[in-house]
Formats: sequence, structure tokens, C-alpha cells
Amino acid sequence: MSLLRWDPQDADRFRDEMNRMWSRVREDWNLDSTRPKTHVHQVENGYWIEFELPGVDPDQVSIEVDQDSLSVRGKFPASPIERDTREGESFHAVVNLPSDIDPDSAQAEWRHGLLSIRVEKAGGRRRHISIQAH
Repeated sequence: MSLLRWDPQDADRFRDEMNRMWSRVREDWNLDSTRPKTHVHQVENGYWIEFELPGVDPDQVSIEVDQDSLSVRGKFPASPIERDTREGESFHAVVNLPSDIDPDSAQAEWRHGLLSIRVEKAGGRRRHISIQAH
């Protein structure tokens, strides 16, 4: 039986190698592409949430909000000219918020592929909201 010395840095090297390997897999398989970029900002009495959805038709986006979360669903458009792996794929993003919000206060605005949703803090029930395109 042979004894090997354990080097604590071996675990760090293993973790780093696994992270490198999985980041290459994510890039190769384009795993993050069906999730829109999302930005959440806390404002004085609520939240301002933005979703980057270039090329998406706002009429094909569905938004639901309840007292502590926001859900956005839709589909990236298919293009006959450019071939992108996310085109024609559905997306679904859920934003969990740290405090209760008032679903009745939710307002959605669409401008140049950017979906902006504003909700006020409070409590309430789930409801469907429409998008105002500019």
C-alpha cells in the first residue's frame, strides 16, 4: 500500500478544470442562449425588471406576475437568412423578488426589443398583463 500526500490545491485545480470544461460545453451547446438577459433594479417603491429580447414580437410574449415573482414566456423568431441555434426556440424566464409585490400595479413597456416591467411592492394575486409596444 502506498501513501500519497494530499495537496489542498488539488481540489481547487479540479474545480477550475471542471468549470473550464462546462463553460466550453455551454458555449458549444449554446445552453444559455434560450434565456433572455435579465436586469432587475430595486427602485423606491418597487422593482424595474428588463428583458433583452431583440427580434422577438411583443405579441408573442406572455407575462404573469404574482406577489413574489414574475414570469416571461415567448419564442425567438425563426429567420430564413441567418441560422442561429436559438431562433425558433421558446424561452421562459422567472424572476423571484425578495419582497411581496402588487400584481395589479404591474406595467409592461416594449421599446426596440427591450421589455421593461415595473411593479410596486405590496401583496396580491397573480394576473396576466399586456405589453404596450412603441
